[in-house]
Amino acid sequence: MAELHEDRNRALSFGAIAADYDRLRPRYAAATVDAIADGARTAADIGAGTGILARQLRDRGVDVLAVEPDGAMAGVARASGVPAEVATFKEWDAAGRTFDLVTFGQSFHWVDADRAIPRLAALLNPGGRVALLWNRLRPTRPANEALRAASPDYVNVEAAGAGSPHDQMYRMAELRGRFEADGFTVSEREDSWIETQSAGRWLDLVFTYSAHSTLPEDRRAALRAALAEVIGDGDVELVAGTTTLIAQR
Repeated sequence: MAELHEDRNRALSFGAIAADYDRLRPRYAAATVDAIADGARTAADIGAGTGILARQLRDRGVDVLAVEPDGAMAGVARASGVPAEVATFKEWDAAGRTFDLVTFGQSFHWVDADRAIPRLAALLNPGGRVALLWNRLRPTRPANEALRAASPDYVNVEAAGAGSPHDQMYRMAELRGRFEADGFTVSEREDSWIETQSAGRWLDLVFTYSAHSTLPEDRRAALRAALAEVIGDGDVELVAGTTTLIAQR
């Protein structure tokens, strides 16, 4: 099976929905951003999308450069005042620049870890760190299992882009080992919260995930209708969380 980072159609699909992505995707837990921003003056946010994480870091006084392969997504980041360079991490020329912090917010699964991890040390100032962040959204009302049963096209958004919770745990353990083998000291953290969203907003959010947004139009419509039927007239209650792997050189 091909690695997700090899699916460039999905990786570069977000520009068509950039405004919805920026409006709907959850922000990272404040406690998480506080922790990774602590002591950092400069940061490179790789696969920055519309600059969601970059803006959260900027609000904490960090000077952030966004690196994003999709020009439309980078344009949203620039419009919010975040400088952005359009490139994949593989192709990006850092031009000798180094940073206190390098982040991948919901984006490390789009890079080849075997090539990316050895490169990261050269991007860090002494004592610098890398932070990989993923937001998880688990619907509890209606039950996530009921939503998954509604359609085979529904991808579990509690770990979208990173596989099932079991796969995600395996992936984190694998990444930890890779960073440690390259000389990093690694820690992990989980910051959770509970929220309620209207059915319409949550359904809009579901279609900012590439597994759904890249479906043919008829299947997107069928999926939305199937999920809406399960939700009914109520809101969607979620247990959400930011999972973070922090690797310090």
